[in-house]
Amino acid sequence: MNPPREDMESALTASQSSHASLRDLHSISPAHLMARIEHYEGREKKGISDVRRTFCLFVTFDLLFVTLLWIIELNVNGGIENTLEKEVVRYDYYSSYFDIFLLAVFRFKVLILAYAVCRLRHWWAIAVS
Repeated sequence: MNPPREDMESALTASQSSHASLRDLHSISPAHLMARIEHYEGREKKGISDVRRTFCLFVTFDLLFVTLLWIIELNVNGGIENTLEKEVVRYDYYSSYFDIFLLAVFRFKVLILAYAVCRLRHWWAIAVS
């Protein structure tokens, strides 16, 4: 029932040699380690993360979309120049969409300033806007 001693010794030797080869494979030379460190440092020097860039792009498209809708509304209600004068110069809270456009501009400025220029990592700018 017990395996012969020579088979156990050969299995042990084979096991030790496989561990030695695995150790050699996973050892990292100092040059390789420095290359990895420089790679990660290069990542940190990258200007802006992909998620942050996508969010800033989303905020920009939000401003452009609200602006486009406001221009369409100005054009539909009797021409851009006449309606623009009525909505901006003679502002009426109940009939003007100028305040929505101003809120979109404010939201754009706050979010771009906070997340692109200052690179904040907190949610307060989104809550404020």
